[in-house]
Amino acid sequence: MMPAKLMHHVQRQIHSTEHGQLCNICFRTSLKEPSYKMQPPRMHRSAQRSAQGTQAPIDKQTHDQRQAEIFNRKTEAFSVDLPEDIKQRMAQIVEAVPDLGPGSRILDVGSGTGCLIPFFRQRGMQDVLAVDLAPDMLAKAQEHYGCSSTLGNAPGVRTWVGNVESVPAFQGPFDAAYLNAVFGNVYDQRETLLQTSLLLRPGGHIMISHPMGKSWHEGLKAEDHQMVPHSLPDEATLEQLARDLPLRLRSFVDDSHLYMALLQVPPGYLLSAPITLEGRVVEGFGRGSAQMGVPTANIEPGALKDRLEGLPLGVYFGWAQLDAGPDEPEKDSQVHKMAMNVGRRPSIEDGTDMTVEVHILHGFRASNFRGKHLRVIGTGYIRPEMRFSSLEELIARIKSDVGISKAQLDMPEHARAREHRLFTRDQ
Repeated sequence: MMPAKLMHHVQRQIHSTEHGQLCNICFRTSLKEPSYKMQPPRMHRSAQRSAQGTQAPIDKQTHDQRQAEIFNRKTEAFSVDLPEDIKQRMAQIVEAVPDLGPGSRILDVGSGTGCLIPFFRQRGMQDVLAVDLAPDMLAKAQEHYGCSSTLGNAPGVRTWVGNVESVPAFQGPFDAAYLNAVFGNVYDQRETLLQTSLLLRPGGHIMISHPMGKSWHEGLKAEDHQMVPHSLPDEATLEQLARDLPLRLRSFVDDSHLYMALLQVPPGYLLSAPITLEGRVVEGFGRGSAQMGVPTANIEPGALKDRLEGLPLGVYFGWAQLDAGPDEPEKDSQVHKMAMNVGRRPSIEDGTDMTVEVHILHGFRASNFRGKHLRVIGTGYIRPEMRFSSLEELIARIKSDVGISKAQLDMPEHARAREHRLFTRDQ
């Protein structure tokens, strides 16, 4: 039974909110709980990039555990029917993502008891992965919507207990991800966007929404800033959050009773304009070949300072041409597919110096390219630099990046860059 003090709070919240709806859209950010007493931990670095300068006040594990405990207790309150005007806005949110239909795969982040699922089904979408930290909420979603098991490829509503960062790649890729009434509750908004984008197909969309609007959400944040650590970002802040992510803001709505921000992974991960780099190959760190089985040719970064200025650090792909020399096979000097990392190597240990590491997808006869001239054109951008917990995790991600690069470069939009004047000027 709900404690009297909390019941009073719920009743007050019912009278103070439009129509008094009791669902995921309200309670996920409305029920004030007693504050946890703890020493403030050292701040996770990436959490400092969250919207409008807000910072997560507790560590991620504690934050997630607290959210799960609170919403597990409120499962029944989330299961009531919605007023018609809220239903209309929920339907509007689902309809606002283009290019979806019966064959689409949907990621419902912060699904709760599944408030959006009926609107997915109205649009013909059956294949949904409902993700939430609260297992009791997902159990209620299973009860309502006859969820299939987490494993298997048959279309249906599946569930995953955890945050979006914990969803394994084999569950995707997805055509769209909905973050409805949850973006203010996540631990780190930038990390949530990054990990969600990595689960999408090229061309897939992320919908960040709240059917009660930003102002209403701000009132809840003011009540409990630990429960709701972040604001719903304005357009400029959202652009900044996604600045180095493989995402473009496609539309933005901030009405009094509706918040919707639609982002897209560019089709083919295509850059708005290709980047061209060239220079002398210098000695690398020896880890690409020896530790990871992914040999790289490192371009001297000093001469590229102006071209790298303002460039998002991360993983690109495109085409490369090495001047292998007259003693090497002619094919070694032709244009080949490549994947490239531009950054400071934070993957496992902090790096300080800028590097441009190019993995050319070709078997060269020579094993040392030092002193050779290398030209590259980047046409696609997969992800920013990331930190990994182990070498094995890093290697798995690199192999995924290389696989994506190889496949996407067969698209005409990328393939035509093979004839770029950078590669033909000496002919």
